[in-house]
Order: sequence, then structure tokens, then C-alpha cells
Amino acid sequence: MKKIIYILHEYGEKTHYAALEYLCKIHNIDLKYYEFSFFKNFIKAIIKFDFNLLKKQILNFKFLVSLLFRKNKRIVLGMAPYDYRLFFLKFIFKKHNIYYHTSWTKWDRSFYPKKRFVNIRLIFLWENFLKKDIKHIFSVSNYAKQSLIKNLSIKDKDISVVYHSLNSKVFYSKNLERTNDFIYAGRLVEEKGIKELIEIFSQKQEKLIIVGDGILKDFVKSQVKLYDNISYMDKVSQEKLAYLFNISRFLILNSKRSSFWEELFGMVIIEAMACGVIPIVVNHNGPKEILNNKIGILYEEGYLSDILKKISDIDEKEMIVKCIKKSQFFTIDNIAKFWEKVIE
Repeated sequence: MKKIIYILHEYGEKTHYAALEYLCKIHNIDLKYYEFSFFKNFIKAIIKFDFNLLKKQILNFKFLVSLLFRKNKRIVLGMAPYDYRLFFLKFIFKKHNIYYHTSWTKWDRSFYPKKRFVNIRLIFLWENFLKKDIKHIFSVSNYAKQSLIKNLSIKDKDISVVYHSLNSKVFYSKNLERTNDFIYAGRLVEEKGIKELIEIFSQKQEKLIIVGDGILKDFVKSQVKLYDNISYMDKVSQEKLAYLFNISRFLILNSKRSSFWEELFGMVIIEAMACGVIPIVVNHNGPKEILNNKIGILYEEGYLSDILKKISDIDEKEMIVKCIKKSQFFTIDNIAKFWEKVIE
């Protein structure tokens, strides 16, 4: 019988597991996706008369129930820390091999992404689960790994860093004419520094393309009408984003750190680099794992305007070569090997 690895995720985000899929194909292993947030989606499917969504939730429910009567299944769990649903899932997981996949970096109890029902009992449940009940942890960054080691006393050997991977069949340099100067791609929210970005470029002549969706979408749309050098595009396909990168010189991420968030490992950074775009990124912990001052440009938060005045000093051709070369570390076939603990 063919071996199977199961991905159990809140929303079934397949792009996070592209490298694992690649590894499974090499070893002739099936990879199947299920979601544990089926109850909310079940109600949604009924309200909207969405038969396909309803069918999907029934399959999710059947899979979880089936685990009660089976054993030794390999399950990669993608679940936000301190989610109360672990109370129920922990019982279902008792006879299985669980591997935890996380990008979370705040393991010092200072902030919880899932605040509902969080209490000391749930915190202890989670921490004991991570220390005693799982086979291995896969963290999306070394920063996240070090936080787990420091705050939960988990051993170094029990955590592997598995960065998100790059789809090099879509994101690569096509040697197009770079008719646009700067591009931002991502969520349109306050913490991404969108308002400040528009204010800075309202006083410049260089072209800026803003790509994305979020609560500031209407604000962005209203602002770009005022300036000839700033344009906006809604969320686009990967192919379209790759094209926009290929006609742009610089990627800008102007994120703002808060007590509970900072810029983490960004797929958009490595995707842009692969297309020959030079990233100009605030020096939060995620970007610092990808860039340094020889590859890309890291700057202190609040000093974007100063950095933009100095970009003429950069040898762009040399920097582009370095960015493309660095991006190749994150290709699917290379990142796949960091998943090997799950198939041993």
C-alpha cells in the first residue's frame, strides 16, 4: 500500500507545502490535505448553498473521525499557537505521529494569535504537546526556532528550519525592460506602512506600483488618483506578479514593528529577487534571514526616505546578480531536503 502523509491545516494553504510535495513525489508518497476548521465552513456552506464547500467539510469531518480508529498515521499540523481546538484534536492524535509546522515567533507568552479561550490550562496543554507529544517541529525561520528553544526548552535537534519555497517556474528573470522603478506587493494594512509609502512617493517622480488587497484598499485607490507616478493593482495571479517584478527595479517593504508583530519571512522577497528585483526592506527579523547589506538593502524603520536618496550609489547590475543567486537557495528542490524528518 502506498504511504501517505496528511497535512492538517486551518485553511489548507497548499503553497506552504510545495517543497514537501516535491519530496513526497521523489519517495512515491501521497500527500493529502485536510482542514480542522470544518464546523465554521460547514455553517457557511449551508447559508450560501455551496455544495462543493459542504462536500469538502464532510470529508474533513470523516477524516478526523477516522483517526480515532486508525493508528501510526503521519500528520503535519499547521495550527496557530494556543488554539483552543487542540483540546479536542489532542485526543484524536493519541495514536499518530504528529509533526508541527509553525511560523510563530512569540513563544514567551507575550502574545497569542488565537486569544479566544486562552487561559493557563490551555497554555500548559500547548507547551506539553510541543515538548512531549510530537515527533518533530518544522519552523519557517531560525528566529522562530530560537524562540521555541529559549522559551520552551525544546532541543535543537527536535526542530528543523524549513523556509517557504520559491516556484522558480513562475518567478525568474526574463530580461525585460524595467520600466517601473518601485513595487510594493502584499497586504494593504497599517502595519505595512502603506500610508507612509504613498506620502513619500507623492513627493517623488519615480514610479511606484502598489499591488494587493486589505482594509486600506479604498484609501490606496483614492490616493493614487492624485499622483501620476503611483498606480494600484488588486490581487493578481502569480504569473502577473512575476511580470510586474520583471519590469520593476526595486521592491519596497516599509513594515512597522508593534508589540505583537513584525515582518517575518516574506515569500514576496524571494519571489522578487528571483525576478531580478532588488529588495529594500525594513530590518525586521524575517528579512534579516534573507538579506544583508551585500544582498538587498536593509534599513532602520522610519528611515526609508534617507535610504531612497542613496540608491543611486548602488551598482544595480551587480546587486541583481547577487539577488538572483541568493534566491536559488529557496527553490522547491533545495528546500525539500529540510522536510526529510517527516518521511524518515
